[in-house]
Amino acid sequence: MSDSKDKYEPKPIKSVLQDIVGQKSLKKGVQKVRICNAWEETMGPHIQNYTDEVRFSHNTLYVTVSSAPLKMELSYGLDSLVKRINNHLGGDFVQKITLV
Repeated sequence: MSDSKDKYEPKPIKSVLQDIVGQKSLKKGVQKVRICNAWEETMGPHIQNYTDEVRFSHNTLYVTVSSAPLKMELSYGLDSLVKRINNHLGGDFVQKITLV
């Protein structure tokens, strides 16, 4: 009888949300969103104004930049941008950035 009582014990909302987000399918989606948002958070609003799209697939961050001179300038420092984004995220998620 105590088993059914334990089953319905109240849980903190934080614990319930962690259980939901911890599911494999949701965890991957949430992680992709965090990685895409890291571009804006690390690069700032000025570069975000020239960013049309950010996608993440197979450890590569694809960024569509509308300004050719900015794209050229960013292309010279892609390795440091990868380190900067991974540092912001707290792990090695992005292995390569491709400017489109």
